[in-house]
Amino acid sequence: MSLLTTDAVQMRAVAAAAVDTARRLGADHAVVAARAAAAVKVTARAGATETALRDARQTLTLRLYRGARMGVATTAALDPAAVRRAAEEALALAALMPEDPDALPPPLAEMAVDAPLPRLFAPARRDPAQLRELALAGDAAIRGAAVPAGVAIETVSMSVSSSESVVAMATSAGFCRAQDFSNQSAAAVALARDASGAANDFADSHDRRFDHLLPVEALAAGAAERAAQQLGARAVASHRGPVLLEPRIAAVLLRELVGALSGSAQDQGRTFLPRALGSTVAADHLALEEDPQEPFGLASGAFDSEGVAGQRRAVLHDGMALGYFLGTRSARRLGMASTGNADGPWNLRLTSSAPSGDVATLCRQMGQGLVIRRLMGGATDPVTGNWTQAVSGLWVEGGVPVHAVADVTVGGNLRDMFRAILAMGQDVERHGAIRTGSLLIDGMQIGGAA
Repeated sequence: MSLLTTDAVQMRAVAAAAVDTARRLGADHAVVAARAAAAVKVTARAGATETALRDARQTLTLRLYRGARMGVATTAALDPAAVRRAAEEALALAALMPEDPDALPPPLAEMAVDAPLPRLFAPARRDPAQLRELALAGDAAIRGAAVPAGVAIETVSMSVSSSESVVAMATSAGFCRAQDFSNQSAAAVALARDASGAANDFADSHDRRFDHLLPVEALAAGAAERAAQQLGARAVASHRGPVLLEPRIAAVLLRELVGALSGSAQDQGRTFLPRALGSTVAADHLALEEDPQEPFGLASGAFDSEGVAGQRRAVLHDGMALGYFLGTRSARRLGMASTGNADGPWNLRLTSSAPSGDVATLCRQMGQGLVIRRLMGGATDPVTGNWTQAVSGLWVEGGVPVHAVADVTVGGNLRDMFRAILAMGQDVERHGAIRTGSLLIDGMQIGGAA
């Protein structure tokens, strides 16, 4: 049972036909992406189904060139007349744009004509009734979770979803390929109350294979426990000291590193790590590897939106930057070759050669400090690297979490923070493109009570 009503062969034909239409209208170059997607999502709350949604959509995006001038148009209708109108609009927009030779599409010789397609498609084969049953089971598990005496727990939302998509790309250079994808997810959001007030937290799981999701009962228990642990939060004294970032927060921090090493940031000087290649940008026990071909990876693929393949490579080794994340335009402007990262990073895995352990071990290593569990809002200056966030989490004394924290800000400079990483935990999780464990960072400014 598939959610899609079309397939890769049909979408390749649509994309190729759109390229032909664009060429007949006078486009010098054409890059067309055709996408079809379908999803089912069910949410439950308080013992009842709250929403049940089936969504299906299709889009065609045309990037057309008149000389070195590019225009872009999108249509949700794929019939020939709609495609022709979109192509005419893209060409009209191209006439208004300045020339940008660096933005021309890559030649066929640089494209992933023969790159293997990683396995990314695993249909869930669950009907909406089965998804509803799982959502209701998760909701019941939240409401029945074991929490301390005096704490009441309720479900904010318990959702289960499944989606499938197919993306085809065709260019006037002769490239024409397609890839099928699936995405499965489950998420629990719990609210805990006691005499001190209320707090919420969540637990989620994402995979391309439904059977690899965490059980809804485990997600429910995790969300309820985390929400209860945030009750009774209070401020801490302002000081400088260590913090422990949970994996989901560590992934956010690593995205700042990816942004600093992106080709556009390097080209435009909007980075706290200018001319970083060959220099030490992180603690010398850290390595960061990229792998676009990981089977069922959430950020896997045979080619980016320019048709260029990524490569398995080391981005960091012993804390030294060995590579940028480059699309065609930024690569040309830097005098380099595209790394197939026009759409951002492929699967990234952070590893550490330093002594490690579980979260309890890292808390003992920290002694006194802050476990950051959520970012509540803040700012990053991409040029200076100044990083400030309001956070919530747990305060650690004597190596043991003793209470939740509130009204706390954490600040530092990203250049210093990456070098000040003392250890990475064994609690490795995948969040989008990034796999990492908890990160223990020393020397952070923690702002609380005066």
